[in-house]
Amino acid sequence: MSKKRVWGVLFLATTLLLSACSKGESGAATENAAGENNESAGSGLKPAKLKIVLYGDESARMKELAKTEFKDIVKKEINAEVEFQFIPWTEYGGGKTDLMLSTGEDFATYTDTNYMVKSVAKGLYADLTPYIDSAAADMKKTVDEHSFKAFQLGGKQYAVPVGNKPNSGEFYSVLVRQDLLEEVGMSGVSSLAELEQFYDKVHAAHPELVGYASTDARRLLMYEYTDKNLYWQNDFLALDESAKDDKIISWFESEEFKAYTQIMRSWYVKGIIPKYAATNTPQLQSDWNSGKAMFWAGTAARPFEGAATISQAVPDAKLTNYFLSKDLPKISRGTYSTAWFVSASAADPERYVMFFNLLQKNQELYDLFAYGIQDKDYTVDENGRLTRLTTDALVPDWLMMNKNFMRFDKSVPDDFIKQYKAWDDEAVISKGAGFNFDNTPVKNEETKINGVFSEFLAPIASGFLDYDENFPRALEKLKAAGFDKYIAEYQKQFSEWYAAK
Repeated sequence: MSKKRVWGVLFLATTLLLSACSKGESGAATENAAGENNESAGSGLKPAKLKIVLYGDESARMKELAKTEFKDIVKKEINAEVEFQFIPWTEYGGGKTDLMLSTGEDFATYTDTNYMVKSVAKGLYADLTPYIDSAAADMKKTVDEHSFKAFQLGGKQYAVPVGNKPNSGEFYSVLVRQDLLEEVGMSGVSSLAELEQFYDKVHAAHPELVGYASTDARRLLMYEYTDKNLYWQNDFLALDESAKDDKIISWFESEEFKAYTQIMRSWYVKGIIPKYAATNTPQLQSDWNSGKAMFWAGTAARPFEGAATISQAVPDAKLTNYFLSKDLPKISRGTYSTAWFVSASAADPERYVMFFNLLQKNQELYDLFAYGIQDKDYTVDENGRLTRLTTDALVPDWLMMNKNFMRFDKSVPDDFIKQYKAWDDEAVISKGAGFNFDNTPVKNEETKINGVFSEFLAPIASGFLDYDENFPRALEKLKAAGFDKYIAEYQKQFSEWYAAK
């Protein structure tokens, strides 16, 4: 197949993206954010208290707005008092989040499908089905149906999707520091050989830089080690999207995994993946954000997501997305950014859904939560382009991103916006989209195999350990943990769902 450079965009501090805009409306100040017809929108509701958990660091401006304009508009719209609580990303999908759920706290935060399935099996998520058609009526107009179905189990809605953005081919492209590429006399990368050549040349010029700022490259390297169009259901199982069948592939038992680990091992030995990654993986993210890494796994949005952070460190940085070696249809799981769940102990789940609805309700409310107060936190020109007057993050940009409302900085090129919007044009929805595995029959086995993954398989997959020397023992441990029973149950459920679909 032809080698193809996909697209790129200047990543300058002055072209900092603050989101993308498919509409050109001007934003609105807080006093008219609810619209003229919604002055008493929450007046018929009894008072409620909501706790919204967000991950990462809370900015000074977010803290201020949470006590003023955000508080006022939530009170006005749905008669609720909202508390925003920030906790570290290390607590997502476990840790403190699990503790809050198990101890019966009243709160809401975001989830993925795997975490949802595990939590629902434990009875920790509220069933939101009764509230979707009414309380989420506005966001259902701007968030697609596939996204809602992705967070259903047994026909019940256990999480409310948020966001509507190009999502196909997530992490299948390589996101390259284009400024470094051009500095060493290269114009692009279209193969593994060229990517490694890029590393060699930049390493010679800047030995202090990290090569790959991650330990998982199975997607972006897929075109190099297989002709299949693999799409992963979880860490253990994949689908071949180019095959018209319902076969579940055992990733670790495949020849593709063996070929992949050989590349990763060579990267680790060579230093493309730094040695410290084996014991300090979070440092890789820090190195990327501070401009100390050469490339990362890409998405449609990654050339501009996190722009404020990296451009502060390297004002002249440029980022470009490339696919290596082959052109295969990009696979999409849906266009959502994430989804909100409500804890089973919540006193008023419906009011939480009303709050989620506010975030994706209309341009004015979107602007408020994403950007703050017009003419104080941001301005909008006659073309709907946005200029930030403060760089403090509010409700996270990546969480909010909805193509119906998103805004670009006024200096972002028009051709980039066009390319971004067209990213999903030829994408294919995964044949597994909407399937959620019920792990109840194999819950004990799943716990054991997750332990085997962390201790034995992940180090091999990341290149820290040699495949030939270590995989036989890892596979033995995987089988002893009940993996055959697990994959048989997964295949059974998936085949039944696939046939019914």
